[in-house]
Amino acid sequence: MKKTKLRNNNQGIIRHLALRSLKTNKMRNLFILLTIALSVSLLVVMALFTSAQGVELKKQVAMMQHVTYMNVNKDQISALEDQKQIEFMTLDKLGQGFERNGVMLQPTYYEERTGPIKSNPVIEGTYPHKVDEIAVNKSVMAVLGVPATIGATVPLTFLDGETETFIVSGFLAGNEVAKVYPILFSREYAEQGPQLKDIPYHALCRIRGAETMSELEFLSTIRDIGAAAGIERKNINENNYFSNSLTMSTRDIFVVGAVGLGILLVSILVIYSIFYLSVIGRIRQFGQLRTLGATKKQIKSLVSCEGVILCIIGSTVGFLIAWPIAYYIKPQGWSWGYTLILSLLIFVADLITVLVSIRRPANLAASVTSIEASLFSEYHQNPKKEAKKIQRKMTPIHLALMSTQRNRKRFLLTMISLGIGGVLFISGATFIGSMTAEDYSRQGFYQWGEYIISYDCNATQTTEHGNVGIQLNNPLNPEFIENIKAIDGVTAVRSFNKAQISYDYKDQTNNQDSLAPFTRENQENVRDVLEEGSFDYDEMIAKDEVLIVNNPVAKEIFGWKFAVGDTVKLHYFNGTEEVERDFTVVGAMDTYSEVTYNAGWFVIPQEKLAQLFPGVDTTETLVVTVADFALQGDAIEPQIRNMVDQNPLLALDTLREELILDATSFTLTNKVILGLAIFIIAFSLINLVNTLITNIVSRQQEFSMLQSIGMTNRQLTKMIQAEGLILALGNLIITLILGTGAGYGLVYWLRQMGATYMHYRFPTGYFVGYILVTLLVPIVVSGVLVRLFQGTSLVERLRAMV
Repeated sequence: MKKTKLRNNNQGIIRHLALRSLKTNKMRNLFILLTIALSVSLLVVMALFTSAQGVELKKQVAMMQHVTYMNVNKDQISALEDQKQIEFMTLDKLGQGFERNGVMLQPTYYEERTGPIKSNPVIEGTYPHKVDEIAVNKSVMAVLGVPATIGATVPLTFLDGETETFIVSGFLAGNEVAKVYPILFSREYAEQGPQLKDIPYHALCRIRGAETMSELEFLSTIRDIGAAAGIERKNINENNYFSNSLTMSTRDIFVVGAVGLGILLVSILVIYSIFYLSVIGRIRQFGQLRTLGATKKQIKSLVSCEGVILCIIGSTVGFLIAWPIAYYIKPQGWSWGYTLILSLLIFVADLITVLVSIRRPANLAASVTSIEASLFSEYHQNPKKEAKKIQRKMTPIHLALMSTQRNRKRFLLTMISLGIGGVLFISGATFIGSMTAEDYSRQGFYQWGEYIISYDCNATQTTEHGNVGIQLNNPLNPEFIENIKAIDGVTAVRSFNKAQISYDYKDQTNNQDSLAPFTRENQENVRDVLEEGSFDYDEMIAKDEVLIVNNPVAKEIFGWKFAVGDTVKLHYFNGTEEVERDFTVVGAMDTYSEVTYNAGWFVIPQEKLAQLFPGVDTTETLVVTVADFALQGDAIEPQIRNMVDQNPLLALDTLREELILDATSFTLTNKVILGLAIFIIAFSLINLVNTLITNIVSRQQEFSMLQSIGMTNRQLTKMIQAEGLILALGNLIITLILGTGAGYGLVYWLRQMGATYMHYRFPTGYFVGYILVTLLVPIVVSGVLVRLFQGTSLVERLRAMV
């Protein structure tokens, strides 16, 4: 008879034992489930938020033009209409904006039906069809001083001084608060009306199959179409939102990936710690299973099966938490397809995390024989040489120190996992603390002050010779500046100079731009951002030499950069006559510096600017700084506004107005980071509480023995609390040292990436709160658990040891 090899195939029993174990170890399972749920929910929220930004962008650009061909004539429009690669095209016009009661109004025309390209629709009334009909935002009616009713008559005085009367046929959708409001005219007015008839059309186009192109392929396609229609490169304006959506943001992927790896690392440490302590506490149980015939592989499978079941349950809970949060943060970017794909990937990542975390504990459980398990004691895992010092203090504090030394591995593991959570928390708190709503709005000129006084837009467009015409009798003169400085609370007034010019270079002729100066004292700051070429300050004054600012933008717009050594012809009005002058490019910068912030393409020494415009005060902008904007701003602003309103050539912009406009985006950013910080601190607390609970539960024999030889309940409580406080103090030291460095590095990196509104501030309030929570948790948890522990009499506990 042929012998058959019998196999020990008890996978059903293994699963049954795993489920029974999960039912009996409810406290351990709760902490593992919380850890998995938190890590999954945090990763899902971050991933879905990043994905939602891309989805939202794609949804937005799906309703936008891919490219705008600007200033096109009838022949070019016909050529574009014949292009088969253009899927859809619509036309619009933009007239010269003008100011009315402090609000900018923009004469506009766009077609009534713009197909897939979303326009600002008429939501009440009708689209203007007649030459004397217009549509506006409802809020503009108050600015115009006319009742907000359909059919109202509105007189408009334009830049040329002409006044025309229109009938309001409809109201447009749009923000109630904006910097520029459109006034929509009819097609008849766009063709015949004095304000729009001489202005060329813009052709807004969508390109067939553009969504499947790479960014380079898309740019090449739209430029080829433009060239075929006879449109200059400078008049081809690609939609940057669309072109950017064709490539993934490397920076966003890096940030999410780095934070995600950090979260998984913390998860590994926490889950490993929990399973390690759980396995130590069940060594004798595993030994009994070995006695009954269980193999090493089956013991490993038992522990692994527990981990997989917990991972499935914890991940499900994490998904149910994360999905509503992600939807709440970015509802417009929600996509079930991306949600399911990313959730599956994160589940796999977390499952791998769990399996890695429990691998070592599973091996430990499988390596112990039945005889070793019966003799196993946690205190004899790592036998050390007997200490020479046999006389020691037996106070609760000293006993706590001895415990940490005896269980050094577990102590260090727990402290490191707590420390990583603390470092991530302080990094997030530093981000929040280093950017206030005011910091966020203090971009541009607002980084130097709270009030910006500049030329009125209407004035610059209507004055002969533009800005230079105003500067011949500059209202921003020394007397005006001194009057501003005399206002109580004003600490400084910073001047920015600039002169209007036009230039010829390569295929560009008579392009408008400006000359901005830098001083001898600031020349080193300019050299710091110089990417190519070199300059000598005195030679730039003696010779006609110029520096170029932000050369990559020129490449994007024109297809070329200003080359060092080339000659640029400048045209300008010097105050008395029109001048043409050749300048040599001696250097170029790829970005702005504080010195060149006010510049167009061209920068020259201050003394050279004075030579080119003799007797002309080229001050163009004033930035006013006050001592305490929060306390004094409301009192100072009316005084500045009163002085500005006395001169129709001037306009005032304020930080207060900027704060209102920026409030929504700032609040969203803060909520996201604050939520991330709360998740991270929850990791640390779960780990700390689990360590404290497991510490008490697994050492009941030790505590019973200590109490049997005279330790009081109060001393026992103090000893356990001291052990928790030692962990907490170690965590706080790691958090303070490494967290401070990580937070500072994060702010520094963000500033290098362009977030100049970030200013490092140590998050004192958050850290103090973290200290209180970290110190109170071991005190409270230890006190509560010792009381529960004392619910069983000492005699019963000692009997259980036999």
